[in-house]
Amino acid sequence: MKSELVEINGAQIYHEVRGSGPPLLLIVGLTGDAGWFQPLSETLAESFTVVTYDRRGNSRSPRPQCWTSTSIAEQADDAAALLSDLRLDPALVFGNSLGAVIALELLVRHPGVARRTIAHEPALYSLFPCAQDLTGFWQAKVATGGPRYAMTVLTGMNEDDVIPGLDPELVHRVFSNSETLFSMEMPPPLDYAPDVKAVSGFGPPIIVAAGAETTMFYYGASRWLAYELGTDLCELPGDHTGFADRPEGFAAALTPLLEK
Repeated sequence: MKSELVEINGAQIYHEVRGSGPPLLLIVGLTGDAGWFQPLSETLAESFTVVTYDRRGNSRSPRPQCWTSTSIAEQADDAAALLSDLRLDPALVFGNSLGAVIALELLVRHPGVARRTIAHEPALYSLFPCAQDLTGFWQAKVATGGPRYAMTVLTGMNEDDVIPGLDPELVHRVFSNSETLFSMEMPPPLDYAPDVKAVSGFGPPIIVAAGAETTMFYYGASRWLAYELGTDLCELPGDHTGFADRPEGFAAALTPLLEK
């Protein structure tokens, strides 16, 4: 595994590259840390050149000076710039949750960067009538106990937790991202709606996936997107974080979709 910081799009981005073969970019969702993909990427590295990264201002990617807001567009530009800097575009792209939303925007803003896109349980909060209520809900949690308390509510984790199979420092890094998450990263997806016509008009195949055990609204968002794109909804092992909970089974199910 090779890791380094690169200066792209006005930010320093920490990234890791594993394996050899067709390039594959994995885009993480809220909490912003590439460590969630470590076991999955190690398995996929047997067949692909796997790129993971901490999104800007998260974990090992330092917060840029004077950076006070972000957008789905900015996040997509970061992904495109990273692939270009590594000379790995066009690439296969897999995104989970907010990462799936970023992957969809990547198709619109940077045609040709993605050879195939897999959107796993996209965080399309704007589809639901109560989406804007989430702003007040999380503001109240932050006001009650601060961003780290709100992170506990969001993730169900405590700051001293260690998740088997993952980097022991991962949860600590995730909690260090709490202020960025609630002040900057949570608002953009609440208003974001994908331009389905534009997304489907650029040619590269789009595969929409959801966890076979997902019972949250993410499954509904995935089903809606698959319908709008006129494609089938694929099921992958586990739930919203199946890639971290069951990396080997997830990789075995994901690989045929990447090679399809």
